[in-house]
Amino acid sequence: MKISVSGVPAEGMTDRATYDPAPMDMERLDIHLREPFVAEAFIRKVGQELVVKADIRCPLSLTCARCLEEFPSMVTTQSILSYKVQPTDVVDITEDIRQEIILAYPMIPVCRAECKGLCRSCGQNLNVGACRHHLVP
Repeated sequence: MKISVSGVPAEGMTDRATYDPAPMDMERLDIHLREPFVAEAFIRKVGQELVVKADIRCPLSLTCARCLEEFPSMVTTQSILSYKVQPTDVVDITEDIRQEIILAYPMIPVCRAECKGLCRSCGQNLNVGACRHHLVP
């Protein structure tokens, strides 16, 4: 989202941008972005500052750290970004939006709290069924 400082009225304005994550280098081994995401912003000039309140919604495809199954998730984050500007500046907030999403990633993605994970001996997904190592005698 590029914001022309001279185009921001005194009362502020709203803007919306849809981003293609492919060129943004946001993936990890366990996190994939396969569809566009949206950032909505309220933009206001305050003296020599441009203040942007961004609401970001980004669909993710995560790999569970316990069972290694892929599952969908949504990152939603609100950020307040501030830039020192001149009246003729054009501010591109794309990189800051990218960083806010990365900061909102789960440290250890888990498909659900009660995920049983994999058997340590044979690798069976214990959410699907028990293996001979986990059968009660």
